[in-house]
Amino acid sequence: MLGAILGAVCVVGAVKLARRAMWYRRGHGWGSACLSRLGGGGPFGGGRRGAIMRWLFERLETTPGQERAIVEAVARLRTEQVAIREEVSLTRADLARAVEGGLIDETALEETFARHDRLLAQVRIGWVEALKTACEALDPRQRKEMVNMLARRGLFGGGWGMGRGGGVWA
Repeated sequence: MLGAILGAVCVVGAVKLARRAMWYRRGHGWGSACLSRLGGGGPFGGGRRGAIMRWLFERLETTPGQERAIVEAVARLRTEQVAIREEVSLTRADLARAVEGGLIDETALEETFARHDRLLAQVRIGWVEALKTACEALDPRQRKEMVNMLARRGLFGGGWGMGRGGGVWA
């Protein structure tokens, strides 16, 4: 009886080790080629975003210098994402204060919306700069391939077999 239990535990452990090895081999783990191409982990950390960026780089046949420029542009966008998260918590607090007294404080909400407008303008500028950087880094053939991927909805609209509503940033 004890031998059967010990054997079952060994089989479970062997299956887990095999699955982990396959996970790393496919480019998802910390030691994967994906992370080395993205600068040792870079802004994507490896998981789904790192795999998607690796797929994109392979599809466009980019050089390491092009990859570095694109990764840095996306990293700048991700730092702006932190500012958006902080703004969401500030907005929640502002809404709570506006509703707290029973009457809506329109001036407090106007200040909140003004902050949103400034942040949105900053995000727009960041996207334009990131797109400029990426377009400057790519050669004409690569840009044409990128345009084709965008036109087919393969980049942001659920391509790559990620199901409905999926995409790079989902």
